[in-house]
Amino acid sequence: MMRLKAWAGISLAAGLTMLLALACGGLDTGPPAAVQLTRPPVMETTAPSTATLAAAPAASPANTERRAATASPASAAAEAQARAVDQQPTGAAAQVADAELIADQVAAAQDMVMSGIYERTLPSIVGLRVTTSVSVGDNAPRIMPSDFFSRAAGSGFVWDDRGHIVTNRHVVTGTDRIVVVLSDGVQTEARIVGEDADSDLAVIRIADDAIRPPPVPLGDSDTINPGQLAVAIGDPFSRGFSMTSGIISAVGRTINPSDSNFSVPRVIQHDAATNPGNSGGPLLNRSGEVIGINTQIISETGVFSGVGLAIPVNLARLVVPALIEDGRYEYPYIGIRGTTVTPDIARAMKLPPETRGALVIAVGADSAAERAGLQASDQTTVVQGVELPIGGDVITAINDAPILGMDDVIAYVIEHTRPGDTARFTVLRDSATELLNITLDGRPE
Repeated sequence: MMRLKAWAGISLAAGLTMLLALACGGLDTGPPAAVQLTRPPVMETTAPSTATLAAAPAASPANTERRAATASPASAAAEAQARAVDQQPTGAAAQVADAELIADQVAAAQDMVMSGIYERTLPSIVGLRVTTSVSVGDNAPRIMPSDFFSRAAGSGFVWDDRGHIVTNRHVVTGTDRIVVVLSDGVQTEARIVGEDADSDLAVIRIADDAIRPPPVPLGDSDTINPGQLAVAIGDPFSRGFSMTSGIISAVGRTINPSDSNFSVPRVIQHDAATNPGNSGGPLLNRSGEVIGINTQIISETGVFSGVGLAIPVNLARLVVPALIEDGRYEYPYIGIRGTTVTPDIARAMKLPPETRGALVIAVGADSAAERAGLQASDQTTVVQGVELPIGGDVITAINDAPILGMDDVIAYVIEHTRPGDTARFTVLRDSATELLNITLDGRPE
């Protein structure tokens, strides 16, 4: 048990590095603690001189028995330890034994991490059962009732100690009744506090003030990288709570919620299995912190096929407090449509092929962009059978922050500005650089 606890303090990466070194016959340069766990202490001895060996009596059976009879307990213990050391495997056999021990402890440490995430987080995860009335109209047969009810399910997680729960908007919008199912089997009703179609986020609140599950700690979605652990906990198919794990597959994806005309930037892609019923549940890092809200899967069958998408928690940090206080969140709005500049577009516009930025395709009437003089594309060209817009302004920076594509424009404006703010746009116009100050509007309803 002591060895296992000591190993839990060693990083998983360090353990794997030592495992690879041992397996390949390399020199063990891992942390001293790991060496102490995997190799027994070896006593230092001084080799006897040649004269001493010559003077020593022959090791006859009688002499051996006499020495054993007269040896002190301390010397006997020392001899026993020396024999134990001599019996330890050496060379390749020792390396294999060390590798097997390290592999076992790496697996045990991972088990502890995953079980810990589940046990700590489960009390803060909820299942949702929603009911919505559906009118069949006047053309229904007389034997049928005038109203039917559709039932759906989803997941959510506790945001604060006031009973607020975050989920997806598409799970709860337009519903007549929301039932919250806790991990201990308690069921209670909740009401919608606020919803936001542009992020597919909603906040509901448990009606019973006596029921206040603990909130889940929030992480930082700006610091995650592909390859890191991703854990999803929810109530898929309404069969009870379950946990799946995988890795962060990619960051910086963009999605379009079903009821919105605007894109969500910096979406997290992961391969932790999520299915119908996981919507609104949290995506967690290895510390058990929320880094995203599971919202979509990319699948041709309707079930998980390896690509899950989660709203970044840093967007929820902006939207959720406003939903709790005001019932809605107001986004800043430029009033443009655009696309990322590709090498083909750059060459067609006689710009260097390495030019990066966002090409303005259209500018809305009486928008912030129009008032500031931002110019849209006025031509098209065909490259290898594909029609491409050209001729508009290319946004290369906002407030000196580099813009590499249209997704960067959306992300910067959402994350760093508010309606009424003025931002400085750096644009390429006819191969010359210009600066435009744009005072942002609020998004239209």
